[in-house]
Amino acid sequence: MLNQSLACEIGQTGTGAHQLMSNGISKMIRMSLAKAVPYVSEKLASHGFKVVQSVGMRSQKRARDGSRTGGFRVLGVSNPDVIFKARNGVATAVWCNVLLTENGDNAVKVLAVDPLPSVAASDPSAMNVRVALSRAIHSL
Repeated sequence: MLNQSLACEIGQTGTGAHQLMSNGISKMIRMSLAKAVPYVSEKLASHGFKVVQSVGMRSQKRARDGSRTGGFRVLGVSNPDVIFKARNGVATAVWCNVLLTENGDNAVKVLAVDPLPSVAASDPSAMNVRVALSRAIHSL
């Protein structure tokens, strides 16, 4: 379980749209996917993350109710400062995926995969990545 100060830092205890999920940190933002990609990339950069890969897809799948599901984009991000300070071997694990998914109604769900579970045992710097990533998503 997260300690209370970290939970407050990443918005877990609040009632806003920002939340920590079992598999990541998420927030809903009101804009199109086309506008959200550069906006989220800029916010991540302001928190030390570099977007090193971007893969997108427009979905033509229909939901159960007959409506079309939206497109999505996966941003592969990394924080070079944390990797530089991390111990050997952790650099490959401190890679974060940020998924932007159109949810209709001019809204995009931003989900950052939590890096902590994959590297916590090998390097405590994963907590630094989690906090930095949480701050970036919270700033959206």
